[in-house]
Amino acid sequence: MSERVVFWYGCNAIRHGDIIHGAIALLRAVGVESDPAGGPAYCCGTTEDGNLQSAAGMAANTIRKFNRSGRGTVVTWCPSCHRHMGTFMGGVASANFEVAHITQVLHARRHLLAPLLTQRVERKVVLHAHTGFHEVDANPLVADLLRLIPGLDLVVADYSAPGHMCSALVAVPAALKDAVRRNVELTVEHGTDTLVTVFHSCQRLLCGLATTDGVEVVNYVNLLTQAMGIAALPDEYAQWKNAGSDAEIMARVGPERIAKVGVKFFETQVLPELRRLPEK
Repeated sequence: MSERVVFWYGCNAIRHGDIIHGAIALLRAVGVESDPAGGPAYCCGTTEDGNLQSAAGMAANTIRKFNRSGRGTVVTWCPSCHRHMGTFMGGVASANFEVAHITQVLHARRHLLAPLLTQRVERKVVLHAHTGFHEVDANPLVADLLRLIPGLDLVVADYSAPGHMCSALVAVPAALKDAVRRNVELTVEHGTDTLVTVFHSCQRLLCGLATTDGVEVVNYVNLLTQAMGIAALPDEYAQWKNAGSDAEIMARVGPERIAKVGVKFFETQVLPELRRLPEK
């Protein structure tokens, strides 16, 4: 792999800036410098799957930008983006680069990461796993990385939720509720209050368990950076989700950020999402 890559973090930077910054730090720690790329300008097209022409245009535009970067490897973060690159994007434009998921990159260089994990993390955690990311079997890769952390007691249960990440279950509410319920049960069964996510949509949809069930939900990236002694950025989205009242949510988001998106838009589009807690 090239020592410098494009790090393609997808479309969810606003919600998950802490994980993205942590991921970049981890890549740097194992000798991989990255050119971050994401947001609407680097859409994989999956948001427009119902409009093939629009989706193809977005996908082709993103591939052209990656080709112009001159980097030999694009490291993906979002499993949907990774999947779309392999199943759709390559069919609408020729890619002059290889693609690897960040879990593959970190796992392949874990011998470089291990000596840097010097800070003990004294906690017991349950890994939140999914079965549907067939392109990359990320669960055992993340488990191996977490086992490098001194002091961490990792539980890998027999249960894995369907779909490639929790957002895939939103269209089937009963399935999402079942996955939430089973993961809460796992924390109880194993005597822990911490669930570790692999993917960002799981982090977003489950972090409200801190309010509903007293379960802290943390992404594996932030555990690894904690073990490195890196001061992680706060998971602001989780703070907003667990703030309680509308007034407290708005106070934590802050008037400046609300003003940037518009008060009406925030109240009608953002606030309902932040109010929505996991259901079992």
